[in-house]
Amino acid sequence: MLTLLGYLLIIVFLVLVIKNKLSPFAGLIVVSLIAALLACMLNGIPIQKIAIWIRDGLFYTTSASGKVKLGTINPTIMILFAILYFSLMMNVGLFDPLCKHLIKKAKGDPLKIIMVTAFTASVVTLDGDGTTTILIITAVFVPLFKQMKLKLSNLAILIILPCELGNCLPWGGPLVRAAAVLNLEVNTLFVAILPILGCSFIYVFFMAYIMGKKERVRLGYTGEQDNEVSQNQLKIMLDIIDNNDKDLKRPKFFIFNAILTIIMLIILIMDWVSGAFVFLTGTAIALAVNYNCKEQRERITANGGEAISVTSIIIAAGVFLGILNGSGMAEAIAKHMASMIPPSLGSHTAFIFAFIGAIACYALPVDAYYFGILPVVAPISYEFGITPNEIGMAAFMGQALRYASPTVAWLFLLIDRTEMSFGEYQKEFFKWALPMFAIFVIVAVITGQLPI
Repeated sequence: MLTLLGYLLIIVFLVLVIKNKLSPFAGLIVVSLIAALLACMLNGIPIQKIAIWIRDGLFYTTSASGKVKLGTINPTIMILFAILYFSLMMNVGLFDPLCKHLIKKAKGDPLKIIMVTAFTASVVTLDGDGTTTILIITAVFVPLFKQMKLKLSNLAILIILPCELGNCLPWGGPLVRAAAVLNLEVNTLFVAILPILGCSFIYVFFMAYIMGKKERVRLGYTGEQDNEVSQNQLKIMLDIIDNNDKDLKRPKFFIFNAILTIIMLIILIMDWVSGAFVFLTGTAIALAVNYNCKEQRERITANGGEAISVTSIIIAAGVFLGILNGSGMAEAIAKHMASMIPPSLGSHTAFIFAFIGAIACYALPVDAYYFGILPVVAPISYEFGITPNEIGMAAFMGQALRYASPTVAWLFLLIDRTEMSFGEYQKEFFKWALPMFAIFVIVAVITGQLPI
């Protein structure tokens, strides 16, 4: 009975979210509570147990051996303050000087312009917010691309692939969702994927180089003065960067903000303390140094919207996972599905899921993928000796193809800004994204993070 109820819980949640009948937040909680009530009534379990299951999913559980397993509150705190921190760094203009310097150096060389576009998009997307990246980069570069007769389809890809990688940072969303489901520290998964992100960013700049060389040939670039960007166009581009949140810029604190950010990233990568503590304290320090009391409240309010939309889902996932695990539904599903997998394939579960999961990641909303599919696959993998880290890595592979999905709402903003049809975008996206998916898988296998 628990097996059937567990399947129903996941299927109903997926259907309601995919058909937009319920938001992921409401679906995770409402559907879980109904399933929990049915589990209690059908198995003679006291209803009061539901509160204990939810508490365990949100906070922590202690095994008989004394081992503590954290709930979703820890990653929730981390992503909340990580989003706030990087939003603040965008507000104060930490990355403005470097972006402006590179734009000036690019002048009229198609190759340089495209390389600078890739770099600027990679910097702006560090806050993990795709919408912001699209708005800023298209505002700066669409007029330039049009003036220089560069392909806007190239601009779309130069924005979206860095966005994919920026979204894979701990504060981007997918990583913290996977960590919440697998009961892992976000830092643990982040350190594991760093080689993949590093190789993928190298690929992005290699891709930009290829695009730039082709544009040089197509446009007959000779390096003469008439190919250069006009001073007026250059001023417009720089003004867009200067005027974005102009009243919030804090150039006099540039060195302090840069050193603070570098120290925080080193601590995070070295895994010296919890990422939640790093961004909690870093956000407080950045606010105190850059803004007065009134401005601090305004920044928290203004930047908190995106943070709340993500963190509320992670909290709701704690309810979902607490009920799924505490009621015994997760264990029942795992045993049933594991019994159907031939032993010869069991050890390859993670590698197989890397490919099947990529299709699911493309086809499903991100919350349906991480909270509907991963909780089922993970326990099955454990039955064959796959670790939470390894199945988390397998679940991460699909992010390379995620941003071709029509379930990504702001994708249509990018398509509109770069004057493409959805079909044209898909064709161009997969041409460059499929090699990046291959890089994800190959690097994960080579580094031993994805067992084959």
